[in-house]
Amino acid sequence: MSAPDEELARLRAEVDELRARLSASPPGTDEREADHGRAGWWRTPLVTVLVVLGALTAPLSVVATWAHDEIGDSDRYVETVAPLATEPAIQGAIADAVTTVIVTNLRIEDVTSDALSALSQQSFIPPRAAPLLPALAVPLSNAVEQFVRDTVERVVESDAFEEAWVTANRRAHESAVAVLTGKGADRIAIQDGEVSVNIGSIVETAKQLLVDRGFALAERIPEVDATFVLFASDDIGQAQTWFSWLETSARVLPVLGLVLLATAVLVARDRRRALLAAALAVAVSMVLLGLVLNLVRPLYLDAVPDDVLPAEAAAVVYDQLIGFIRTALRAVFVVALAVAVTAFLLARAGPGAAIRTGAAGLAARLRERSGIRRGPVATFVATYRNGVRGAVVGIAVLWYVMLDHPTGGSALLIVVLAVLGIVVFEVVAGPRTAAPVVTDPVSSRPPPPPSPPTG
Repeated sequence: MSAPDEELARLRAEVDELRARLSASPPGTDEREADHGRAGWWRTPLVTVLVVLGALTAPLSVVATWAHDEIGDSDRYVETVAPLATEPAIQGAIADAVTTVIVTNLRIEDVTSDALSALSQQSFIPPRAAPLLPALAVPLSNAVEQFVRDTVERVVESDAFEEAWVTANRRAHESAVAVLTGKGADRIAIQDGEVSVNIGSIVETAKQLLVDRGFALAERIPEVDATFVLFASDDIGQAQTWFSWLETSARVLPVLGLVLLATAVLVARDRRRALLAAALAVAVSMVLLGLVLNLVRPLYLDAVPDDVLPAEAAAVVYDQLIGFIRTALRAVFVVALAVAVTAFLLARAGPGAAIRTGAAGLAARLRERSGIRRGPVATFVATYRNGVRGAVVGIAVLWYVMLDHPTGGSALLIVVLAVLGIVVFEVVAGPRTAAPVVTDPVSSRPPPPPSPPTG
């Protein structure tokens, strides 16, 4: 065998060996090679503990942030309680309370009975009608009470009441949040496990309207210290202790949770999988927090006596007070889910990699069909593709962080816009610069020169 033939055979053997090695490489080899040097049996249990602790910290952070905002932010507190003024259940409960106060102070039934008895003894009353007048005391007092009730309903259903409700709560914010701090004040009273709001100003407004409607007897209503129960629980003392602790740690818990999860990702052998596990754990913790809120609701409503606060009104107050917790947990859930999906798609092999590759191919086909020509912008985006992606993600994160109180809807909008932004840039940039085609070194080798003729 000549020297060129020997060289050709050697090259063919090397190519066959390389092809055999590539075909024999199991899926995920790249990930294992990327994790080379991150050995240690302690990594997996440590990462598991950190992820669990971080996931447990997430719902506590949401509740702590809510407690801190309700206590330290008057605007947030007013935003919480203001809608209660327009809730029919609350309006009805307050109307009942104010009507009871007015009727009790005026002693309408006694006054009506005494007036009719005195009237029956007058000489100008016919003898046959005189004995019947005292029997009219009950229906007449009921009619007067209904008149009072109608007047009070006009007050609580008016725009003036809504404005007065907001103003009173803003001025009395420090007192109103006594349910969380345990510090009583003038307008909010905590006694026997009940948080009561002073409604004396509403009684005065109803009194003036009764006088304006010709019910002069209302002038006899004295200045009263009437209250309306806003919250009732036998465990309110314990709740105050918990909320006080949460309010104090509101700025520590979120940072602690992020540090725990970030440490878990950095320590893990496979950081992508650790990020996926951490994001899913946080999402599950938000679902569990929502489940706890739903389980506590009927337990609380069953514990509130109907004579203290009607069940319908208690349900409205509960839903309103924890409404921002539900809003916050939905926002965190959406972000955690988005991070989990991203980590899933970053896999080097498997379904995530297949989806990512398919999406990239789809973007390339869209660019080809759109007829976009490669210009300076497309060239720049294609050259700095990773930097552009990072910029889009960074803008999305900054937008989310700058929101005072992100909701599930706003978080979802940010995620969708970020994904659309990345897709647009992928379509504009087109495929990466094509790598040189690697051909079989044997077939690409030029043919040997012809041997010189002999003879």
